[in-house]
Amino acid sequence: MLQTAWGSLFTALQLKAGESLLVRGGTTSVGLAAAAIARQHGVTVLATSRKADRRQMLLDNGADHVIVDTGEIAPSLRNTFPAGVDKVLELVGTSTLRDSLQCARAGGLVCMTGMVSNQWAFSQFSPMDAIPTAVGLTTYSGGAEDFMATPLQQLVTQIESGTLKPKVGRVFSLDEIVEAHACMESNRAGGKIVVLP
Repeated sequence: MLQTAWGSLFTALQLKAGESLLVRGGTTSVGLAAAAIARQHGVTVLATSRKADRRQMLLDNGADHVIVDTGEIAPSLRNTFPAGVDKVLELVGTSTLRDSLQCARAGGLVCMTGMVSNQWAFSQFSPMDAIPTAVGLTTYSGGAEDFMATPLQQLVTQIESGTLKPKVGRVFSLDEIVEAHACMESNRAGGKIVVLP
């Protein structure tokens, strides 16, 4: 989750201090990691959840603003950020990508990294209609070369010092793997699921 978050933020989105970032799918393990890492780098973080009761968890994890995701958040986001945000990390998938593109400012970037909505493709996609003028769309998949480029020791040092606190949701033993999988499928973890031998 840390490698995927780091690569999405700094390889694909080219995130810089002082920018604004929307994490669409903020309660996913990658979303939580991305928000915490971005906050460490002086970024204003907006995070989404479909559930209003996750607001405090997102704020405690580094979000400055929380948006309850109804499937269409661009109008409410633009109440706070009229020009749109600098960068968008899309973790939900194709079901929200069109709306996420509308959240980015002219000159901004949207990175499609996640697919938690189980919708893998568009039924119809017209790039001229879906992608706003001057908004860039990219992806991040995190292959072996990307993993090697991640500053893992820097992240470990931040975790050890307590300045970066990745959200661990639930810990299971290996003989509880069925329960761990059910927890993940039902979105009840509230962070990264860890399975110990």
